[in-house]
Amino acid sequence: MRVRPLSLRAQVALVIAFLSALPNLFMVVAVLLPAYRRAGELDADVWITVGLWLVGVVVLSGVVGYLLSGLLLAPLLRASKDVLGLPNAAEQLAMARLPVSPKDPAEIVALRRSFNALLNKVELEQSRRSSFMAALMHDLKTPLLAANNLLKVVRDDDRLGREERVAVLARLTSEVAALIDLVQKLVDAHRLERADVPLAREQVALEALVARVAARLEPLRAERGVCIAVSGSGAALADPRELERALYNLLSNAVRYATARIEVEVYPGLVRVQDDGPGLPQPLEQLAQPFVGHHVQIAGRTYAGGTGGLGLFIARRVLEAHGGRLVCEATGPRGTVLLAYVGGDR
Repeated sequence: MRVRPLSLRAQVALVIAFLSALPNLFMVVAVLLPAYRRAGELDADVWITVGLWLVGVVVLSGVVGYLLSGLLLAPLLRASKDVLGLPNAAEQLAMARLPVSPKDPAEIVALRRSFNALLNKVELEQSRRSSFMAALMHDLKTPLLAANNLLKVVRDDDRLGREERVAVLARLTSEVAALIDLVQKLVDAHRLERADVPLAREQVALEALVARVAARLEPLRAERGVCIAVSGSGAALADPRELERALYNLLSNAVRYATARIEVEVYPGLVRVQDDGPGLPQPLEQLAQPFVGHHVQIAGRTYAGGTGGLGLFIARRVLEAHGGRLVCEATGPRGTVLLAYVGGDR
């Protein structure tokens, strides 16, 4: 049978009681009993008197210990009561805060503020996840509805000629590709939220990797009518699949928002991506998150918070796993310059 541990107040009370009773016990054993023995008066009445006195001392010490422990631990006990009084529901817990009183000891004030800082993070994550779920339902529903409508057109409209059917199917393919891309980003974001990202490093030619990413983006580039110019060369010790995933997300964002031209410069351990788009609507640190809780406005169009920062988040986490980082060198109405430091350059 497992014994339930004593409360902190009970433990402090026992320590105070012991320290209070110890001098009296020492005095009885070391002074009174030897004195009575030398005087020849160590009879039954003396033992009863000494015993009752010791019991009284122990009881009084226990009462004093309990009262003093309550006074000493009062701020901590109040904090514990406030924590136990917090709501259990996640939504209500995220909005709750512990009161901070300047009358409390500095350690208790620091404890309450640290707990409130933790609750602030809970509220932020709850807000991000709520926005993420709302945006996710919208982002998944939009291509599915579009694909469903296009399929109905192909099925029901007998007047469509071959070229028109090919055009409709091309649009359908585009909607399905967008859906697959979103799902892949969700999978990658979920995997990269972990602290450790396993890597299979090898020597990678960065210019060849960028060229492969540009080839994958050729359909989107042709649709957007922009130009991708790649220059320079360099290598890095990296996981080629993970690094390609990071560069794909960076370049696909650039292709989506660039006006006419994207310049990619390759150096040892560094890829510099410059576009002539409208610039970042928020600081990179706020956008490169798995859950963006605010609306984002890019090129005059408002995007709901939620999945908008997945691409930048994936790129940032992959680079950080390699010992590198993602840096915004410049951004504004004339474009954005992002620096992808890979780490492990050779």
